[in-house]
This record gives sequence, C-alpha cells and structure tokens, in this order.
Amino acid sequence: MSLLALGVGARAQEAAPVEVTEPYKLVRSLQNIQDQVISGDISALDMQRFLLEEIDRRLREANASVFDDTRNVDAALVYAMSGGNPDTLDLLAQRDVSGNFDNRVTSILRRYLNGRGAGAVKQLKEVVPEYRFTTIGPYLELIGANAMMETDKATALKFFDWARLEAPGTIIEEAALRRALMMTSRSGDTAAALPYARRYARRYMNSPYASQFADIFVALAIDHPKALPPAEIEASLSLVERRRQREIYLRLARRAAINGDKPLTDFASGRAKTLSEPNETSPLALAKLYSGLVDIPSDGIEDVLNRLGKIPDQDLSPKDRFLRDAAQIVAEEVLAPPNADSLAQAKRDMADKEYRDRMSELALDAETTGSTDPQPASDSQQPAGAETAPRSQALDARMDQAESLVATGRARLKDIDALLAKESE
Repeated sequence: MSLLALGVGARAQEAAPVEVTEPYKLVRSLQNIQDQVISGDISALDMQRFLLEEIDRRLREANASVFDDTRNVDAALVYAMSGGNPDTLDLLAQRDVSGNFDNRVTSILRRYLNGRGAGAVKQLKEVVPEYRFTTIGPYLELIGANAMMETDKATALKFFDWARLEAPGTIIEEAALRRALMMTSRSGDTAAALPYARRYARRYMNSPYASQFADIFVALAIDHPKALPPAEIEASLSLVERRRQREIYLRLARRAAINGDKPLTDFASGRAKTLSEPNETSPLALAKLYSGLVDIPSDGIEDVLNRLGKIPDQDLSPKDRFLRDAAQIVAEEVLAPPNADSLAQAKRDMADKEYRDRMSELALDAETTGSTDPQPASDSQQPAGAETAPRSQALDARMDQAESLVATGRARLKDIDALLAKESE
C-alpha cells in the first residue's frame, strides 16, 4: 500500500464520527451491575453510581429522535425505577412531542418517585397487567406492589410474585422476596412467609440488603414460635454461609434474651457458638452475654454475675456493653437484701424510680458516648433507723422485689434496645 493511500485512510479514520452508546445499552450495563451487587460484589457499587450519573447525562443530552427507538424509551423508564434522577424523567416527558412515552406510566412514576404512590394505585391496577412480559413489566409490578402494601395486600402479593417470575435472579426478585416476606410476616401469615424466607436464604444472603432479611426473619421467629420452631429455623438457614448463619443466630439470641425466652436463647446462642472458631472471640463473647442475660432469674445469680463480669469490653459493641451492664444491675438489685421500706408501696415506688434512673443513665451513655462503664451506686446502705423485717416477711418481700425487678428490667431492656436500634438505622 502506498504512503498516499495510508494518508487518505488515516484522514478518513479521523473524520469518522465517534459512535455514541445508545441509552438502552448503558441501562443494560446498569442492570448487570445491580445484579452483581445483590450477588455480593460490593465493589460494583462504585460502577453503579458512575453509570447512574452517565445515563442521566446521556438522557438529558439525547436528541428527541433517540426515543423513536422503543428500547431507549424503556431504558429511560427503567433508569428512573432503578434509582435514577426523577427530574430527568419529567424533562423527557415534557420534551416528548411524538408520543413515545406512555403518559399513564410517566404519571404513575412521577407520583411514586415523589412519595405519592398511594395516589397511583388505581392507575397501577389498570396499567401493570398491560405491560406484563415486557421490559418494564417487572419494575412496574414491584412499584405497584410497594404502593399497595398497606391498602391491598392480596394484590400486592400477586404483583410481588409476578415480578419474581418475570425477573429471576435479579435485583427485582431480591427486592420482591424481601418485601413479600416483610409484608406476610407482619400480618402473621406464616404459611406464606416461610417459603419466601427459605427462597431468600438460599439465594440472596450475600446481598447488601440481607441484614433487613435477618431482622425480618428474627422477628418472625420471635413472634411466631410455633410456626418457626428451632428445627425449622435450622432447616431454613442450613444452606446459608457459616458467617451469615452465625450473625442471624446472634441477633435471634439477643432478641430472645431480652424477651426472656430461655429455650430459644439457649438454642440460638448454642448454634452461634457451634458456628464460631475458638479464635473468634467477639461472637463467642456475644453468645455468652445473651445466654447470661436470660439466666439471671433462673440460675445462680452470683454465678451469672461472675460470667457476665468476665466478658471483655473490647469484644462487645457499645449497645451490647449496655445490655451487659444493665443485666448486672438487675442481678445486683435481686441480690440486695430487703428492708422494712421495701414493704411500703410509697417507698417501693421510690426505689423503682431510682432503679429506672440508673437504667436510663446507662442507656444515655450508650447512645451518646458509646460507653457503658459508670459504676452504679451501692444500694447496700440502709436509711438511718431502718429495722429488719421478720424472716417470713423479708423472704416474701425479696421474692416480690426480685420478680418485679426482673420484669421491670426486661421491659427497660426491650424499650432501650428498640430505641438504640432506631438510632443506628
């Protein structure tokens, strides 16, 4: 080939227009990235953010003729339903003079993405069946189900199931399973909830949203023990990776201990210990803590206090250090000898108030500074002039006081644990 020919070829290559990637190709890449994320590839989150920004720019700059291709119309809608900028969809709908966008769909998405999904329920019921088995069908079904969760649970559940059917192995199925499980578990429909839980546990425990599943699963086990006994819990989690199993069992042990459910606490703590290696000190410490909490009213309290006191601070989170210290206060109060004042209701109320103040101090410390180290004031000092009650009265008073303190302690632990959980969300 001559130099002249080479020169002409080079100039022609320089003059060739740069190919611009169609929006639908970018959105396909976004879908693939999102499916990688729910399979456990957290590094894909950065690429997801980049693609969302790039797709947004491309859609805003695109010529109106780009949307003569229905694949690009669908891509714009999928982008909006996949965490994209809702303002971009508004812009495209305003520019659409050719009728490429279905006004019903854009109206639904505007309402839903602006937090007014409940107002689009009627439209959703009409439009969703029309788009079934299309590119945007599973997304619309997921949105419709989310919008109807509180008002039409039967239809919402059907929409979740359709979304799973049409988009298996994707972020759509992961979200549909998780939301359907949440809805059925809250309503007490354990017959429907358990299959959802098993499917999710088998397929999506590497998802960054799996912690939500764990919370729902634990609540299901706590609230419906007959439907989810230990054998069923173990079977449902049997295919889950060891570390994830242990995390769920520890959450279950914590909730069961606060609820005073000793058999469930012992089961969950035991499973967490079995799933831990000897050098994994933190999970083992948590298992010991939760089993110790539930043992306060039943085992030798001095022994429980010794066991709790041996758990190192560095192996516990601030919230769990609070639970340990609060349990120690309960145990110390149970062991405190009764006095004549404990038989008087007025004095009893005052003692309860002092006890609640001590518990609140610990809770505030755990919330604000993460420290749970303050030493409780000693209650062993008796008021001047206090007399010792008769032996039988003292024994009755001690039993009543112990029962009341344990019950009050558990109620406080529940309230404060719920508050701390809300603060950490």
